[in-house]
Amino acid sequence: MKRRMLPLALAAGLLASSALAGERGYFGLSTSIEAEGFFLNPTLRAVKVAKITPASPAAKAGLQVGDQIIELEGRPIAGSKARELQDLLEKEVGQSLNLKIRRANGDTLPMTLVAAPKVKS
Repeated sequence: MKRRMLPLALAAGLLASSALAGERGYFGLSTSIEAEGFFLNPTLRAVKVAKITPASPAAKAGLQVGDQIIELEGRPIAGSKARELQDLLEKEVGQSLNLKIRRANGDTLPMTLVAAPKVKS
């Protein structure tokens, strides 16, 4: 089992740099991924939130560092191939991303993140 620290964008092409219609949205989180198999399309075991950008869609939705993402758009993370989930993660600015997370205390919660334009720093 390999543990990798990757931005969610690297695993699934999330980040965007423009607010124009048709542009990909930004969610403002990085993840720690446990996976096995080929690096470019590993089989996922677990995805945990490693970092959240302040005032980002992830922060506004209440996502917390340490939360485990267990479902993405109704599909379980564990056992999925990274590339299978890529299309589910690519959202335009204003579109929603539905997650189910498991908190450290074992509680599971649905979460909805709304894609925003990436703020240039």
